[in-house]
Amino acid sequence: MSASPAHGTHSRWQKPFTVFQTNLQEIDATMDIEPALDVIERHGADTWLVNAGGIAAFYPTDLPYHTRNPYLAQRPSGDFLGDAVAAANQRGIRVLARLDLSKVSPRAAADHPDWLFSTRGGQPQIYNGLYSTCPSGQYYQQRALDILDEILDRYPVDGFFFNWFNFSERDYSEVVHGICHCASCLRGFAEASGGSAFPDDHRSAGYALWRRYTETTLAVLARKYSEHTAIRDRDLAMILRRGAPIVYQEGNNAFRHMPGKDFWPHATAENVSAQTTARPATPIILNAVAHIDSTYRMGAEQPEHVAQYLIQAIARGANPSTYILGAPGRLPMAGVSLAQQVTRFHRAHHDLYAALRPAASIVLIRPGARGVSAGYLDSIEEFRGVYLALQQRHLPFDVLPIDDVTALADDGVIDRYRLVVLPGAGAVGSEIAEVLDEFVRRGGNLLTTGHSGVTADGSVEMASSPALRQTGPVQSGSDVWSTYATLDEQHRAGDFRYEGSIVPVFGTNTRYAWKRDAAAAGQLLAQAPWGPPELAYGHRPGSEPAVATMRFGSGTHSMITWTIGRTYREFGKTEVRDHLLRVLHPMADIAVSAELPEQAELILGRDHKGYVAHILNQTGARRRSFGPHIPLTGGRLAIRGANPGTHATALVSRRDLSTRHTGTSLIVELPDIDLFEVICISER
Repeated sequence: MSASPAHGTHSRWQKPFTVFQTNLQEIDATMDIEPALDVIERHGADTWLVNAGGIAAFYPTDLPYHTRNPYLAQRPSGDFLGDAVAAANQRGIRVLARLDLSKVSPRAAADHPDWLFSTRGGQPQIYNGLYSTCPSGQYYQQRALDILDEILDRYPVDGFFFNWFNFSERDYSEVVHGICHCASCLRGFAEASGGSAFPDDHRSAGYALWRRYTETTLAVLARKYSEHTAIRDRDLAMILRRGAPIVYQEGNNAFRHMPGKDFWPHATAENVSAQTTARPATPIILNAVAHIDSTYRMGAEQPEHVAQYLIQAIARGANPSTYILGAPGRLPMAGVSLAQQVTRFHRAHHDLYAALRPAASIVLIRPGARGVSAGYLDSIEEFRGVYLALQQRHLPFDVLPIDDVTALADDGVIDRYRLVVLPGAGAVGSEIAEVLDEFVRRGGNLLTTGHSGVTADGSVEMASSPALRQTGPVQSGSDVWSTYATLDEQHRAGDFRYEGSIVPVFGTNTRYAWKRDAAAAGQLLAQAPWGPPELAYGHRPGSEPAVATMRFGSGTHSMITWTIGRTYREFGKTEVRDHLLRVLHPMADIAVSAELPEQAELILGRDHKGYVAHILNQTGARRRSFGPHIPLTGGRLAIRGANPGTHATALVSRRDLSTRHTGTSLIVELPDIDLFEVICISER
């Protein structure tokens, strides 16, 4: 896949910016622009993302296939985009032009059927009278360049954002139309795959190749757009979900995608961290959706929820964007009432965010192979369980997608971490295994859980692993029920008396033959009957360790053979979390920690003066959203090795903080924390 083209270091888009998106409806072509700009400025935004074209052109296009918004006829100038750009420029507000090429009118579809998505049976995808297009076709591949040129020739816009930039396998109503079978896709897939059989649907053997083809097609297309507009020499922003100089991510509730599932309150921080860790030089926009879901666009989202999107985004280094539907004031805007606190804060501290960089000593690897398979979902649960354990105990960490491990190693960035955690990933491949081995050899620490780094045939991929080989199949389901792990000595287990911490083993467990140099700590207590109660005893300490560790070069590799993250996600037992952290904490070399309720999230960064700690109040987390929060009081930060002259300031509450030295650590007394706080630690 082609790498994302980057803006030059002197580009204005390499500096922090704050966005307000008005996702307009056709009827908004007649809106009064000046009041809208008043709202945008009050919100704290310096950039306006506004409709330009695609499904409906908000300017008088002359391109025959580009449908003019019919409401332009009711506007005195006949040109909404021209009026918007002129008025914004008068106020010094940048304008990003929003394009959506995913659908065309029936007339354009009739004239150019080769542009359209096609089902296996040759049928188009039609939604609300519009015909879905295919990124492989010439509308995306060539005619989009004409639209870009027409807008750039007429208006001094500052960049472009492409909405719904993907292959439309499903529509807004969640109807699955499947893989596109248009002539362009058939031809392109054959070339990309070396003539492999075209997959019928997601169950086909070639579906993984299809996904690779679509990802590559979109990345190459994004590069084409970026390079095409770069010749204008106007320092234009090009914003897409992948492959562009500025990466777009969205925070939304999307309840329809979560039936029967728990809301994951850390999704925004996780996704932004995955981007900023892997590609720190690429700017990112986090677009916070202020309505509940596309099926309830007039339903304002809970204000605390929208604010959480933005707080998590800026803490991890993204540029905040607030997204409302329609002209400001025409629909309810209660959802953004707290968001403006965050955007105003970001605007007031652009210098801080320009210098902000990750500073955690732990990096948590996120599993790949996106999909809905049971194996993938189990891996995500393992990852999230470890994520929660770190977050709740305020051990700063960054997130890295597994597919980006090798790139991070090539750039030398992985060496800034003391500990890499690889939770439940299964086989990782020889390239990633070699990178992790080299990280350990040079002095890093690696913790794996479940059967990470083990192939389907039981081979151990990493030379640093304490395991020699897998023995027997992976245990799951009832094979692990009523099995326990302990890190404490069990001297009286023969009398069925147990001491210290005994935690359940859930999900999977894998048995290994161990290398001669491997060191064992703790043990698993073998399975015993779980019913009836009269017979539910007999757990004997076995030969399997609770954790195995081996020195490799200058570092260590430790293994927890079972899915401790899934266990914590399933049972929510503090004891399980603490079992994990007893293994993890000594490997991580934690420099900054906190005494706070577990509903607070500590995200650690650095600027040119020292540490920057974002503290997020997540006491309002609900089953499917964030609600009103409870202020956090009496918290402390501890900074190990800080100089006596170190100074601490709370930026949100605008006050200097009381500090004292205890042993080798500086203790910072935190103020009461409402929605969030940002603590700057600097030396005088």
